[in-house]
Amino acid sequence: MKIKYQTLFLVLLGVLLPLWGQEGKTRKKTAPKPAKDELVKNGGMEKGEGNQPAHWSPLDGITSTWDSQNGHPGKCIHFDTSVLQKDKKKFAENPENFKRGKGGQYDVVGAHEGAWAFAAPIDIPKGQRYFVLSCDVKGPSKGTELFNPMILVRGFQKVTEKNAGENSSWFHEHFKDGVGYSEQFGSDELRRVTREGDYLMVYRHSLVCRCLAPNTWEHFELGIQLPTIPKFQPERILLKLYAYWPAGNYYFDNVSFRPSTKEEVQEVNSKRHSIKNFVNP
Repeated sequence: MKIKYQTLFLVLLGVLLPLWGQEGKTRKKTAPKPAKDELVKNGGMEKGEGNQPAHWSPLDGITSTWDSQNGHPGKCIHFDTSVLQKDKKKFAENPENFKRGKGGQYDVVGAHEGAWAFAAPIDIPKGQRYFVLSCDVKGPSKGTELFNPMILVRGFQKVTEKNAGENSSWFHEHFKDGVGYSEQFGSDELRRVTREGDYLMVYRHSLVCRCLAPNTWEHFELGIQLPTIPKFQPERILLKLYAYWPAGNYYFDNVSFRPSTKEEVQEVNSKRHSIKNFVNP
């Protein structure tokens, strides 16, 4: 049987390899209380209407759903990366008459685009460089060196009238509000030059959540220090919850991004486990 690794390889090149070793430290399994200066809106996913949590990008209803029963505690965002790619498309076209089809393990979204959700955009407080990102995660298996759920941190600068047209990228509209955010990948129709009001990516980081056990809630943290070089200083942050392989059910809850200090960032990062210790405890 031929294994379809091409898409996974692209994911590794574009997402994992630039961020190798940035895994978070598992620290506790109790849900943290939101801090007063919390920058993530509805990080506990408790608020919302119908099938959509408030202040999160639209969920597709099949690979990404608002789960009311399996949170830590309460509600959470649930990804199912075992959904077939063709079923994802069929569901989007006709959800009322949808029936799951049959396919191989490498025909699922987890072997290709994965599943994701974006928290509402976070505008960086003026002069603030240090932050702590944290979340609770539950996955279908113990993590590996390469395949793990994660939170992708994407930093952007707003395109002005003066610098519009100077760059090009794939621009995605994550929140159906007319605002385009550049990405590393995209379809041909999304590729274009920058326009005034776009947000151009200038910064990337990641909290890799290497679960120590399957189907168990674990808490992860990462200290973040933003760059000092002006052209790489983000004005706005997007947090992207993401899961792909191995195919299965992933859960995210209690997502937090809060201002911190240099000392706390160093302390948090000093407690991250290494890949070597994770693989050979």
